[in-house]
Amino acid sequence: MSSKHLFAASLVSLLLAGSGCVATEVSSLTGEQAAAAITLSAGQEIVVQPTVLGMGGSFVDWLGGEKEERTLTIVDWTAGERVSVFWSITSQVETAESVTARAAYDEKYATSPVGMEIPDEPEPQYEEKIVNGSIASESMAQADTLMLPEAWPEGDGGVSTSSLIWLSRSHYDELVNTRTTTVSLGLFDESLMRVEDATGKIASVFDELSSLIGPLLGTPPEQGEEETDNSLVSLKAEPEWGEFTLLVDGVKTRVRVVEAKNAFASYKILANPDNPLILEVQLTPLSQGNLELLSKDGFSEGFGGYEVTEIHKKAAQ
Repeated sequence: MSSKHLFAASLVSLLLAGSGCVATEVSSLTGEQAAAAITLSAGQEIVVQPTVLGMGGSFVDWLGGEKEERTLTIVDWTAGERVSVFWSITSQVETAESVTARAAYDEKYATSPVGMEIPDEPEPQYEEKIVNGSIASESMAQADTLMLPEAWPEGDGGVSTSSLIWLSRSHYDELVNTRTTTVSLGLFDESLMRVEDATGKIASVFDELSSLIGPLLGTPPEQGEEETDNSLVSLKAEPEWGEFTLLVDGVKTRVRVVEAKNAFASYKILANPDNPLILEVQLTPLSQGNLELLSKDGFSEGFGGYEVTEIHKKAAQ
């Protein structure tokens, strides 16, 4: 190896070591095997993060959304029948004293003359904030509605008539076998699609938005095709299996998924009939009845969603 290449290799090694980079183990399972292996039981955890346009972390924060991770702990699970979860979000929020101190600093020095010596701005101070709750569903066999984590109430959320973030058993079977099913997000009232005037109006907007942001809104109907409520509401699966990557017990794992979408959202659903966990949802503006796209808030609300980043199959101690 030349001295030039040796120097480059040494520099890369030094940078990796200095950054604390640790290689993540990668699963040797096929996507089909990995999906089948993800079964749930009491004590296991699912980590969910919000997204905007399919991206999470700081991008969500920049667009005005909440970027905190949500940890779901399975309390009770019967495949295809019921689930009960406890969830929590731990975040760092700026203290009231810190906000006041920085506001006072800005007020005092915002219009100071050029050349005046200005002290350093106070460093923001944070404190830990924990928000949690519980929610259950006994409708996982045939529920027609989902309930995204953002809508889960704090404290005791009781028993929901939705299937939460799992596709119901009947809808999963229908989607896999026929590539079409119908499910509601429970956000914007999709029943409006069954009103002729509303259908025509929203379908028109849908066509315009489709040309603007392409696949995120699904494939628009063919020209000349009659607009019906089903063309917007029906969830339609791609003809081929898809893949989704997440950490399973700390191991980077690619799992097989069903990819489906309609005018309201796109979905990636774990290809496991006993655990059809919706690993990713990307909303479109129609899901909120929000067609104001040209602002940060519009993007955060209209193109929000979530993704599952980790599953801890080993029960928490």
